[in-house]
Amino acid sequence: MTFLEEVKSFLAQAQREPVAIPKPIIEKFKEECEQAVRKQFTDKRETDFRIRMSNVGKPLCQLQMDKKYSGDNKIVSYENYNFKLRNLFGDIIEAVAVMLLRTVKAKIQGVQGKVKLNTEFFDIKGTYDIIIDDKVYDIKSASPFAFEKKFGESGGGFHKIAEDDVFGYLSQGYLYSEATGKPFGGWIVVNKSTGEMLVSQPPEDDSEYRKKALEKVHNNVKALMEDAPFKKEYELQEESFYQKRQAIKFWVMCVLSVNTNINVGVIILSTCPNSNPKQEALNIIGMQN
Repeated sequence: MTFLEEVKSFLAQAQREPVAIPKPIIEKFKEECEQAVRKQFTDKRETDFRIRMSNVGKPLCQLQMDKKYSGDNKIVSYENYNFKLRNLFGDIIEAVAVMLLRTVKAKIQGVQGKVKLNTEFFDIKGTYDIIIDDKVYDIKSASPFAFEKKFGESGGGFHKIAEDDVFGYLSQGYLYSEATGKPFGGWIVVNKSTGEMLVSQPPEDDSEYRKKALEKVHNNVKALMEDAPFKKEYELQEESFYQKRQAIKFWVMCVLSVNTNINVGVIILSTCPNSNPKQEALNIIGMQN
């Protein structure tokens, strides 16, 4: 029985009758929840740009903008009051997942371990989520749509994420793998609306994925350290409705984040002249079609 099957079995049993959770595990869960609250609300905020395992796999243009507008130049939006709550929910869901894995006695060899990996420029640092059965996993909370259409097998799972990895998840996972010397097991994913869980795993032979992910890290680090010229990595073309929708959202946020004249955003939106995504994007920036 896999660790995910053990967790599901435990949760099913908990619906029928009271179940035992050892006191040390509950105490550890309380401690991790407290750490999550402190992290999101009371700890000092980091404003300087830093290359980390969790961000280095993102699109280079995004990293370049993050680097340019950091420190004293950092642009912060205070309009989305729910941002901190969303982050806190993610941290607590991760703590719940770890508590369940500890309870079912999964073969855990490490939780929230700090690691580093040498590059030609410096050591990239990071913190992996969990090591189980000698594999390193990342724990993600996901919306119902992402759970099904991104991480789930019906949406393409691991292969889909690798093809369109705008958050750098693939590079993050393989950096943890390289730093720990253990295989990347994939993502343990919790649907934050339904409580469903899945594991999105790489194929048995994932050498091509590993190579691609680490090459992206090398290229991004090199470009950032050498201040390579800014270059857009995405162009709006004849694509699917969903792809246009995502691209519009991306560019609207770019326009807002760099405080560019709003007319630039209108020009970008004109690529989908009569679409629902255009109206949605206009609503985001407070304009009407």
